[in-house]
Amino acid sequence: MRYSLGQGLSPEENMRVTVLGAGWQGIACAYDLLRNPQIEVLLVDRDPAAVNNARRRLLSDRLEVGTVDCTDAASLSSVLTDSMVAVSALPYRLNLGIARGAVDTGTSMVDMGGNIETVLDELRLAPAARQAEVLLVPDCGLAPGLANVLVADAVSVLDEVEQVAIRVGGLPARRIPPWDYRLVFSIEGLLNEYTGSAAVLRDWNRAEVAVLEEIEEIEFPPPVGRCQAAFTSGGSSTLPWSYAGRIRNLDYKTVRYPGHYDKLRVLQALGLFEDEPLSVGPVRLAPLKLAKSLLARAFTHPEVPDVVVLRITSQGKKDGRRVVLTHELIDHQDEQTGLTAMMRTTAFPVSIVAQMVAGGAIREKGAFPPERVVPPQLLMAELERRDIRVERRLQPLPDSPPPDANVV
Repeated sequence: MRYSLGQGLSPEENMRVTVLGAGWQGIACAYDLLRNPQIEVLLVDRDPAAVNNARRRLLSDRLEVGTVDCTDAASLSSVLTDSMVAVSALPYRLNLGIARGAVDTGTSMVDMGGNIETVLDELRLAPAARQAEVLLVPDCGLAPGLANVLVADAVSVLDEVEQVAIRVGGLPARRIPPWDYRLVFSIEGLLNEYTGSAAVLRDWNRAEVAVLEEIEEIEFPPPVGRCQAAFTSGGSSTLPWSYAGRIRNLDYKTVRYPGHYDKLRVLQALGLFEDEPLSVGPVRLAPLKLAKSLLARAFTHPEVPDVVVLRITSQGKKDGRRVVLTHELIDHQDEQTGLTAMMRTTAFPVSIVAQMVAGGAIREKGAFPPERVVPPQLLMAELERRDIRVERRLQPLPDSPPPDANVV
């Protein structure tokens, strides 16, 4: 299915976009790119089975596929050369090397991010990217990604921003005991969220909080209903760096069905999310490696469709009055295309940003987080063309003192 192109997304001539990674998100990104009749896609992965699966699913004469190891600099260079934009749909640990390769070949790049240390390293490539006249935009998926841009929208609307609460989650459409969860992206990316610490803003300053803590209740419309949310790493992305001194309090929590976090905290207390190897008889094994294998199996339920929920509430002042701006999104699996809600809400924003870069809607050169360069209204409009609607409500609040700096 094709769609009419939005302003700023249509390149002046046919061009190639290279998608690195033929997993769930890579396929969804290539699918969306190929709906633009002026784009040719080169989709590569080191796994021949993944490449063949992508070819069968996408069925386009504007699709070229290849088996490539993107950790090899020469191989990476060969697939980036002659592409206007590259999209990394690979694990976050590979993104810094890919970003360097993109700069070396004069190719702009967007990725799905998820790990703040890697993202900050990518942003440090800004001088080299400017010199190469390319643009690097990491963290362009759902959260981080779309959530960043919606926060930028709130900052542009409100005169003062007191607090921002970002709540996002991918869930099975129905509860699946005992975990009530369904794997909707890589297990490596998922468990990255459950380790380390989460970056927040507290009283205008950047701070760190422990993951899986401060569990709160949150309600969404049926069929999702009552859920819980807790701190996880990576979701706030670069926002605490971009908006220190401009937003008083900001935090990100991931949404899950009630009880899920209690089980995860037991695993955390046992040390199963630790990366330091232990001796088990004659074997040295990192507990996290074991957890990845076991939880990937426990969380795999392809027979159950998924749903994505997003709610961002931004409180502050507009024209001297206290108001709250709410961005809300609920998306369901597309049974016609077979694309999950997480594929749609993660890969489509990445594809849209790549097309913005190719089509000239984003003209900056260097390296920037999405909240600095992606136009919020254009991104929301393009998502709506794909039947992903972000509801946006601005409502007055009773006049009262700002909330305590430690409560969001």
